[in-house]
Amino acid sequence: MGMTYWLNVRDGDVIESEERDLSYTCKATDTLDRLCVELGVLAVSEFVDGTEMGLEYEDEPDFSDADETLYTEGKRPYPLDEMRWCDAKTGLETFRSLQTHLDENPSSFELDADDLEMLAEELDEILEQLEQAEMQGQTFHLELLA
Repeated sequence: MGMTYWLNVRDGDVIESEERDLSYTCKATDTLDRLCVELGVLAVSEFVDGTEMGLEYEDEPDFSDADETLYTEGKRPYPLDEMRWCDAKTGLETFRSLQTHLDENPSSFELDADDLEMLAEELDEILEQLEQAEMQGQTFHLELLA
């Protein structure tokens, strides 16, 4: 089973997500975290929220089909304040640093050329979404999904 991230943005009581898989970012998290330490920015793993995935593996609660409406309205059947939310500005610092480092030192990412290209595309998408979130004063997280 492959893991992935979705970048979710919180707008009050609503979660906005393009539901775009960021699987290369997820796969490279350990490498990215190591580079973040070297670059002096917050680690990618600090932006990850596993609330949803944790609930999938719990015996309780059991969410019925009626709860699906919450998801389509950008809400969840649990308090949003229990999830990890991060400042978009801090996320921008991390992902801009990683993107610059990728451009200047691609071999430090320990990925083959195809994976490196996909990671670069994902970093571009993440930065685009975080720029919008910062302009609107929103918070975000990377939702861990199976």
